[in-house]
Amino acid sequence: MAVRVGVDVGGTFTKAVACDPASGEVVARAVVPTTHTSGLGVAEGVRAAIEQVAADVRRDGLGPIQLVTHSTTQAVNALLEGDTARVGVLGIGRRPHLRRSRKRTSVGEIGLAPGRRLETVHEFVDATAGADRAALKAALERLVERGAEAICVSEVFGVDDSETERLALELADRMGLPACGGHELTGLYGLQLRTVTGAVNAGILPAALSAAEVVEESVRRETGGAPLLVMRGDGGSAGMEAMRSHPLLTAFSGPAASVCGALRHLAVRDGVVVEVGGTSTNVTVVKAGRPALAYVRVLEHVTSVRSLDVRVGGVAGGSLARVARRGRKLRLADVGPRSAHIGGLEYACFADAERLRDAQLQLIAPRPGDPAEYAVLEAPGGERFALTPTCAANALGQVPAGSYSTANREAALAAFAAAAPAFGMEARELAQALLDTGAGTIARLVSDAVADHELERPALIGVGGGAGALVPPVAARLGLDWSTPPDGEVISSVGDALSLIRVELERTASNGSSARVVAELHRAAEDAAIRAGAAPATVRTESETIPERSAVRVVAHGSVALESGKLPGDPEVGEEALTRSAVELIGDRARAVSRSRFYAVYVAPNGGSAERYAVLDARGSIATAGEGVVLTGTAAEVGAALQERLPPLTRHVGPFSVAPGVRILRGARFVDLTVVSRPAEALEAALAECRAADGEHVVALISSS
Repeated sequence: MAVRVGVDVGGTFTKAVACDPASGEVVARAVVPTTHTSGLGVAEGVRAAIEQVAADVRRDGLGPIQLVTHSTTQAVNALLEGDTARVGVLGIGRRPHLRRSRKRTSVGEIGLAPGRRLETVHEFVDATAGADRAALKAALERLVERGAEAICVSEVFGVDDSETERLALELADRMGLPACGGHELTGLYGLQLRTVTGAVNAGILPAALSAAEVVEESVRRETGGAPLLVMRGDGGSAGMEAMRSHPLLTAFSGPAASVCGALRHLAVRDGVVVEVGGTSTNVTVVKAGRPALAYVRVLEHVTSVRSLDVRVGGVAGGSLARVARRGRKLRLADVGPRSAHIGGLEYACFADAERLRDAQLQLIAPRPGDPAEYAVLEAPGGERFALTPTCAANALGQVPAGSYSTANREAALAAFAAAAPAFGMEARELAQALLDTGAGTIARLVSDAVADHELERPALIGVGGGAGALVPPVAARLGLDWSTPPDGEVISSVGDALSLIRVELERTASNGSSARVVAELHRAAEDAAIRAGAAPATVRTESETIPERSAVRVVAHGSVALESGKLPGDPEVGEEALTRSAVELIGDRARAVSRSRFYAVYVAPNGGSAERYAVLDARGSIATAGEGVVLTGTAAEVGAALQERLPPLTRHVGPFSVAPGVRILRGARFVDLTVVSRPAEALEAALAECRAADGEHVVALISSS
C-alpha cells in the first residue's frame, strides 16, 4: 500500500505520520523532541522523524512513500527570536517618482518582536533610462560591503513590470546571495508594503535554505526520491522552492496543517480549532466551512503575505506554573510561557508516585535571564518535576478516557499534595486553580476570535497532545460543545500528509484593466498550481474582489499529481447535506438549479424578478450568496441571456454608468467580475468566460445590489 508522510515541527515535539491517502488512516507514526539546540536547528528533528517513520513503513511491508509534506515553525520562530540575517534593500525607481521611491524603499530597522529587530541597509538605483546591469551590480556589491547577507529588491510599480527586479535577482544569484523581489510575494500596489514584506522574507532566507537542504537530503535517502512539499500558512502545500525562496509563506504552517487535518475528519461549518501543544496554543477559525485567513502581521507592520488568522497563547499542556509571594505564603500568578520541555523537566503526572515521595516545592529560572518564579518539585535525590495543566487535569480526573493527555492520577495528586501547603491550599484546590488559570488564557483567545469573526455558538475542536487537558475546561467556561478528531494528537502531521496544492495570487486592478487582470490572474494561478505539482484535471480556481484595496484575489487548488487523482483533505458531502446548508442560507424554498463536480447552485424566490441564491462547493462551504438574477444553461444560452439581461440592470449615476456585479461558474472556475465596473467591459469579460467554456454548463449570477 502506497503511503504519504506528513511531518510537523512543534515547539515541544516533531511528529511524523504515514497515512493511507485514500482513507486517511494513520499506519505509522514517530514523535521526537524538537531539536531547538542542534547545530542544524529544527531540521535535525525533522530528519530523525522521517527516518523513524520510513523504517516503520519498510518493517510493516508498506510503501512506497508517494509524497512527504512538512510544516514548520521556523519562519515564525526566526522572527520571534530575532534570528535573521542583515538584509540589503535594493530600491529601484524612475522619474517622476524618484524621491518617493527612495524614501519608501528605505525601511530602516523593522521590529520583529519585543527587543528583536531586523537590520536593513539600503541602496537606490535610478532606472529612468532603463535597466543598467552595471549600476545594479555595483549597488549589490555596496550592500555586501555594508554587511548584507541577503537581498530584497523592490521597484516602484514592479508588480506591473518586473523586468528590472528580475535582472537584479539574476545578478544576486550569480553573486551567491539569497534574494527575493517584491513582485514575487504580492501583486498589490504599495511600495513600502512590498518592501517591508520582501525584507522580512529575505531576513529568514539563509536559515530556510540551510533547513531545506537537510530535509531534502533526508527525504532522498529514506524514500528513494519521493516528492517533497512544504505546508504554507494559508493551508495549501507547495514545492520546496517556496521554502528556499519565500519562507515567509510558511508562517503559521503548523496551525494550518492542524486545521486541514481536522477538516479531513470533521464536517465543520463554523468552528474554532484549538491546538494545544506542550509549549503554546494556537487558535484558528473556520467560517462557512473554510479557514479564516488574514495578512501576516510583524509587530506594527502588516505584510502582503496571507496565512490563517492565528491567535497564539504562551500556555499549553506542558506550561509551568508561575508564582508570586503573598507574605509567607505563595500565590499562583500565571501559567507559562516557559514549558517543561524548555526547562528540561519531566511532567510530575508522567512519573511514578514513589519518585515524588518527600518532594519539596522549589522556584527556578528555566533559562538564563528568566525570573526565578517557576514552580517545580524537587525530590530528595535531586530529580525535578514540572507542575503543569496536564498534571492538574489528571489530578482532578478531568481528562477524557483514551486522551493523549491521560497520565498517572496517583502521581498527579501526590505532586499537588506536596506543593499545596506552600500556597495554603488543599491539593485539589491548587490543581483547580492552575487549570482554571491556563484555561482562562485560552478562553480569552477563543472569545476574541469568535467576536472578530462574528460566529454564533461555534463548535470547539481540540487537537494536539494537550487538548485533552485544556480544551474541556475551556469549552465549559464558554458554554460551547467540543470534540476532537481521530488522531487528534498528531492531526497537524495528518493535515500535512493529506494536503492540497494551493496557490493564491493578488493584483491591483485599476480602472480599465480589471477585466484583463481577472482573466490573467486565473490563468496565472492555474499555471502556478500545476507547476507546484497539482494534477491539471483537479485544479479549481475561485476569485473574489477586495474593494478596500481595489484588487482581485484568485485562489487555485488541486490534488498532488499522483496516480490516485483523488482530492485528499477535501471530502465531498452529499446532496442532502448541501440542500440543508442552502435552506439555512436562503430559506426553506431553496431548490437546486445547477450541480457539477465542483459547485451546487441553489435559488429561492424573493419577490419580483430577483431571487436569493447560494453557491456551495463540493465540501458544503459557501462560495457566495446574495440576491439577483441567476442564468443557467449552455455557454451559448447564457451568453445570449447576458446580452439581454445585463444592460437593463446597469445603474446610471449622473454621467456615469455602473455595471451590476457578475460572477461566472464554468467547470472548475468561479470567476468574480464584480470589480469590473464599466458596463461594456463587464459584459465582454462575462461573454469571454462563456466563449471559453468549451461545451461546459455555465451559470451566471447577476447581483441586484
